[in-house]
Amino acid sequence: MPLITGPMFRASGVDWDPRHRNPYDYYEKIKFERKLHTASDNYARYWVRVQEARESVKIVRQCIEQIEPGPVRPSFDDVPRLLRPPAGDAYAAIEGSKGELGFYLVSDGGIAPYRMHVRSSSLINLTLLRDMLIGGQFGDLFVTFGSVDLNMGEVDR
Repeated sequence: MPLITGPMFRASGVDWDPRHRNPYDYYEKIKFERKLHTASDNYARYWVRVQEARESVKIVRQCIEQIEPGPVRPSFDDVPRLLRPPAGDAYAAIEGSKGELGFYLVSDGGIAPYRMHVRSSSLINLTLLRDMLIGGQFGDLFVTFGSVDLNMGEVDR
């Protein structure tokens, strides 16, 4: 599992995106390009985010074209009110706006998880910020911090 994730990872030239590696939901039917840059600098992180915003518009357009007619609100009558996951553990990840957002769940077969861990992309990316700032210019501090694009609520989890 990578030490950084999302646009920060792709701005360093690494092609890592859960939507392509392990397509979930509707992503198997959606065509979109993974945007990569190799410079690993503030501009590269900005460039990747702008390109991914453009790709997001293409994704939304494809989804709109493929929406089937029918009721807007689905019925939740078939969804059980109480979920009892089988004993064992599982990890699932999605691509959020800041990078990979993962959930690790351990179940003993009861109605509540025995253990749950959230792998937030902002927290993962924050761990690299110190190394990014060492040896840099003071004037680049705020630009570099901004290029990491942290969500402090997500860091706290």
